[in-house]
Amino acid sequence: MNFISYADLSGDIRGNLHRLHDREIDLVVGIPRSGMIPAYMIALYLNLSCIDLVSFCRNESPANGSTRSPGKALARAWDAKTILLVDDSITSGRSMRSAIKQLPEAFTGRVIRMAVYSSSTTPAEVDLHFRHLAWPRLFEWNVYHHGILIRSCVDLDGVLCMRPTPEQRHDQEHYRAFLQSAEPLILPSGKIHSLISSRPEAYRKETEAWLEKHGIRYERLVLLDLAEQTDGQRLASCSAGKADYYHAEAKLDLFLEGDPDQALAIAKATGKPVFCVGDNRIYRAGAREALLTDPAWLLRSTLKKLSQAIPTALKRRLHKPG
Repeated sequence: MNFISYADLSGDIRGNLHRLHDREIDLVVGIPRSGMIPAYMIALYLNLSCIDLVSFCRNESPANGSTRSPGKALARAWDAKTILLVDDSITSGRSMRSAIKQLPEAFTGRVIRMAVYSSSTTPAEVDLHFRHLAWPRLFEWNVYHHGILIRSCVDLDGVLCMRPTPEQRHDQEHYRAFLQSAEPLILPSGKIHSLISSRPEAYRKETEAWLEKHGIRYERLVLLDLAEQTDGQRLASCSAGKADYYHAEAKLDLFLEGDPDQALAIAKATGKPVFCVGDNRIYRAGAREALLTDPAWLLRSTLKKLSQAIPTALKRRLHKPG
């Protein structure tokens, strides 16, 4: 699973600006919606005006703030001799082809078609792309609205809604009130395969009511019922319960978790990717990935291997003839 954050997007654009300087671009045109994000980034770096595709087709005046004027002032959009038409990514090329068809014949300037990310190394529908990004891939700006949700397991607290405070969690009435009025975080637009939480089964009714209130669609609601354990036991059991469910469901390709420690534990236990909302990264199983996400992993792993190898080596030495 290739994951791209806003920070990654910014870095990939900065690292490729040198490929734009000699193209004599007068105006950056973004393809709504996600194409507007890199379009504005590029325009700001190059000190150019930026406009969305619909406004360009109407020949509107590019809007600018009062703090800084663009390097190339344009009274109207079609005054540009060269435009950079930007989308965030390209796969089939359908969005770019549609955008090109919308361009008015009255505009006689040059069009440079660009995508930041391409699933192909040689995409025919663009003139340049910044980075090849193979499937499967996921962007920070569409993770809650991606089709992968129907193949995902999603935690509740810390992902879809705020976490309860310790006082709320340990007081029955306060906890019930929290479940009924919990502040939502980012609400998904697609249907989720499985929602999973450490909440007690006794609060299923309140949980279902909150989900219905906020229009969250799902196939399954799994409550692990861990309320009677200590915080340490609860955390370990919660990670194990989530991992067991995620591993057993072959349909599930992604887990959305709020806690980094749990995300790493689930990834290690299942060998499947986990997107952690808490630190905005994908956790994967394996030595390299574990080291990048959890530097202490190498020490723990080494000590574990030594603890297993030393007794075996001593036993062999003791039983060695002569």
